[in-house]
Amino acid sequence: MSKRREQTKKPASGEQTAGKEGNKKEGRGLFSRPVLIVLSLVAVAFLIYSMISIIGIQSQIRDRKAELDELKEKITVQEIKNEEMQKLYDSTGSDFSALAEQIARDDLDYLKEGERVFVNVSGD
Repeated sequence: MSKRREQTKKPASGEQTAGKEGNKKEGRGLFSRPVLIVLSLVAVAFLIYSMISIIGIQSQIRDRKAELDELKEKITVQEIKNEEMQKLYDSTGSDFSALAEQIARDDLDYLKEGERVFVNVSGD
């Protein structure tokens, strides 16, 4: 009597066998669904933070530009005053005394000796 051996068929490399391995899902990526959701939320939060930061920086730039324009205006005014002072320094003789008198009267509110000033208090 010859005993016949039953040959068990082994699955090929691409096939799955029934049992524990049969429960695995095919085509599963690197990350599971909850991990992908968390990564997506982190990415969205980072984008929102970046946008808020950019808006804040743009606001600071706008403020600095306004401050720069104001300083440029002050520089222009000071340059004009410097030119007037240079004219005063360079002038001699009668030009100097006339200019000094004008500055004393206009800017410093000085009066000549014996001079009287009348102020209109009615506001007209």
